[in-house]
Amino acid sequence: MGCVMQDVLKLEMREPVRVDPDRLVELCVSMGEARAEALITTAMEELARGMVAIEDAYAAQNMDVLTRRADLLVKTAENIGMTTFSRVADDVAACGRLKEGVSLGATLNRLRRIADRSLSAVWDMQNIPG
Repeated sequence: MGCVMQDVLKLEMREPVRVDPDRLVELCVSMGEARAEALITTAMEELARGMVAIEDAYAAQNMDVLTRRADLLVKTAENIGMTTFSRVADDVAACGRLKEGVSLGATLNRLRRIADRSLSAVWDMQNIPG
């Protein structure tokens, strides 16, 4: 007796990302809008470069570099109010420290999804007039 697969269901991994708008407002008030925008843009570029570095470290199985880069992502993301990104980057760092291959792979995949959505969310918030 065999199983016949008639329909294949593709599960989409989506979860909400949290960006703290109060943190962005706080940056604008304390630094001025132009300087805050420059800081946020620089931070987003650092996050994107950090993701590439983490991918490279993961491919090379260099857990020390992966962990250090993930820790930097945590701080950078926290600084501009990307709370979900920061939390998941911290999870990646923890898995890297433990050298947990399966959980690291799964958590890194989650970070990839969160990074894409978080960077888009902050970019969209920067482009809102007012």
